[in-house]
Amino acid sequence: MPAPIVPVLSSSVMGPLGIMHLPRLWLKILLHACGQLPEGYRHGVGGFDEFVTTTLGIDRDAFVAHIERVKPDYLSLESWVRANAATLTPEAIATINARVGSANLPEPLLAERTARFALGDPSYTRAVALNDLDDWAGMHAALTGA
Repeated sequence: MPAPIVPVLSSSVMGPLGIMHLPRLWLKILLHACGQLPEGYRHGVGGFDEFVTTTLGIDRDAFVAHIERVKPDYLSLESWVRANAATLTPEAIATINARVGSANLPEPLLAERTARFALGDPSYTRAVALNDLDDWAGMHAALTGA
């Protein structure tokens, strides 16, 4: 079995549809479907994952099953979203992007990551930024064994 791959694609990344987190969600589900997502990574349920599918009016189970079965490239996944999202509107996209861009990491994860990364700035609370640090640390550990 290949080594796990940390999904270092940030939630702030968007594809042509302009939806934050959608590329990361696709990557996490695809990595899981290929047996390469590290243990402990959410992939479709909860957090931003579920918020994106719910806000777009996508059947989450169908979305996950499609990626697991077809293993589409990202642009093909966006085509599937266009065809299957009940509320793919500028308002829905703006809602997703505003929440992903501004959400703070909830406790107890905030305290754990602030301590683990020795962050002295108590205002460094954004979920995306702290998740990025976590992914980068995981990728570094995977590559260097540190």
